[in-house]
Amino acid sequence: FSSRVRLGRGAGCAGGGMVVLDARANEGRALLQMLDELRRSSQGSAGITVSVLAAADHDGLCASRILTTLLQRSGVKYAVCPVTGNAEITVHLRQLCEDSEVRSVVLLNCGAAVDLEKQLRECGAPPEVRCFVVDAHRPLLLANLEPRNRQVVVIDDDPLADDDACVVRPPIGEDDEDTGGAASGGDSEDDKENHWEPDSRGPKGGMEGRERKRSRALERQERLERKRQRIHEYYQLSYFATPVAVSLFKMAKQVSAPSQDLLWIAAVSLTAYYDLGLVAKVEYERVVWEELKEALDRHDDFGSLDDGGSSAPDRASQPSEAEGELSQRPALSTLQGRRHGRLRFESDPGVLALTLYKHWTLEESMMHSSYFYGTLELHRDKGQRAMKNFFATAGVSPADFRQLYSGVSLPVRRSLQEKFREHGRTYGLVDSRMFLEQFVRDLAPGEEQNSLFLHDLSCTDAVHIITALLSSVPPSLSSAHVESLPQTSDGRIDTVAVHEREREAMVENFWRAFDAVLCKDPATLREGIAEAIDVAKAVQSLARVIKDSKAMHGNKLFRWCKIEQPSHIFRHHIAVRRLAVWLLHVLFAYRPKGEGPEKPLLVIVRDHVRDTYLCVGSTPTTRPELDEFGNRFRSALRTDGSLKFRYDFFDKSCIEIAADDFDRFWEIMIDSAA
Repeated sequence: FSSRVRLGRGAGCAGGGMVVLDARANEGRALLQMLDELRRSSQGSAGITVSVLAAADHDGLCASRILTTLLQRSGVKYAVCPVTGNAEITVHLRQLCEDSEVRSVVLLNCGAAVDLEKQLRECGAPPEVRCFVVDAHRPLLLANLEPRNRQVVVIDDDPLADDDACVVRPPIGEDDEDTGGAASGGDSEDDKENHWEPDSRGPKGGMEGRERKRSRALERQERLERKRQRIHEYYQLSYFATPVAVSLFKMAKQVSAPSQDLLWIAAVSLTAYYDLGLVAKVEYERVVWEELKEALDRHDDFGSLDDGGSSAPDRASQPSEAEGELSQRPALSTLQGRRHGRLRFESDPGVLALTLYKHWTLEESMMHSSYFYGTLELHRDKGQRAMKNFFATAGVSPADFRQLYSGVSLPVRRSLQEKFREHGRTYGLVDSRMFLEQFVRDLAPGEEQNSLFLHDLSCTDAVHIITALLSSVPPSLSSAHVESLPQTSDGRIDTVAVHEREREAMVENFWRAFDAVLCKDPATLREGIAEAIDVAKAVQSLARVIKDSKAMHGNKLFRWCKIEQPSHIFRHHIAVRRLAVWLLHVLFAYRPKGEGPEKPLLVIVRDHVRDTYLCVGSTPTTRPELDEFGNRFRSALRTDGSLKFRYDFFDKSCIEIAADDFDRFWEIMIDSAA
């Protein structure tokens, strides 16, 4: 297993027991139980005792930042390994039989869809190894919740599970009412054969006994059918629970006073869920106020993160001198943090929802912000005129809105929010959409930052940077460089070798984003801003093509569009999700006269390198938790077992289908919606 890892070291409820720990009960004590177990299992070992498997997405990245900080403070040695799919989790588990030091595996925003107990058993992992799963993806695989599990612990932080009307999990284990066991009041057939019933003697009694047996069998069958139906209903909807980074931030608050950096990381993760259309605004606002803003108010004077700064990742797989140096860096990191300005929360009205506007021009930012683009219909000449009239009415000259924000006159910059609030209503713009309440971090006034004109950065800006870095696809892996890609002996593209190169690129992306999330490295920020702008341009441009070519289709249940010649940027599912969310916004949610009611949208993108179609589903912004695409994909795969596919994504609203099999797959999808 060649995945690069980052090593770390700091200062140090055993055995089986509860399989599911409720992180919402007892003020989140379940999270501390996990941390205590990681500390306990590290005692007496000089090697790496904790293996952290982090999903290569925004939440896995942010959660690993927080967890590794706490492990360093606790003196626990760890290794972080980014994983890009469920298959990589299995590969990693196979290594455990070769590593006698690892005693705990923590899976961050991944693992909930893998039967971990079974995998550990089949891989021959030592029986003392325990897996702790903290995953926001729902539904959870019910096999991971079985009481008989001895090596798997699931940390559950799901607000929807608190409301029985929203999410009802089927009974788990052998003692529930549907198994026909003793708890249900029924008896097994073997028990009946060895049970003496005096009233069953004679023809009449024998007939009554047979009648009772048939009745009990029918009752058992009905109970099993009800259980199967509940399981089917449970797996129908996909949604996201509390972001893992937010859960771990709650754990950090219980350990000690939180740092401004840990709060920032949790806020970035939460904002990314909202920005990518994965949680509704009402849920975003609830968490940001109840969990994060409250922490800022309680610890107004907290300091910076002492986690070793944003050093480059160690590439070795064993402890090295670099690891020792890492533990000596907190003092330097703390000094760097103190040079940063305060972390603040912008509310009433919040931060302008303009994409990277402080690092771009106002005109370009409006053209690439879904709310303004959709509401003003900026794809039309009429909309372009409306935007220019808006600027003129607000007193923003072309010289100001067509140059970088740093060059805009000071009076305009100081009054920009008020100008939008005062004059936006005339153009159909409302405050609740023009602004978003969020955290903003003041950046250090050093020379390097000033050269980027970075005086502060909002969470939304950070999300654009992080997701752009995570979804970056090297040009060498684009269809324009097919001749340089690995090939098989018969001259075809070697898909296995290409997949490995892509995986290595995604792991490298993870570490770039890992270093960028704290916004302390000007060079990484510069790269991230440039890539984020490229993604925003590609999304807007392709969406315009889809609109103009009338490529949007639909039925009574969902809409879809199919793109045959996309930019190589859309070879990554995060970029495709950005496109899907943009289309939902500008064509339906924000457009004054939307093209019909909002429905779920499936974006289908041809990948000429892998010779596949990448399908990414997105749901309307009002109810993103009602995602049925995962269930539809699974149903299609069950219907035709000969389909060649990749369904290894942590997000089950994403699937990859071989190009030769796509027509058959799509026919099943359409038939199921008829």
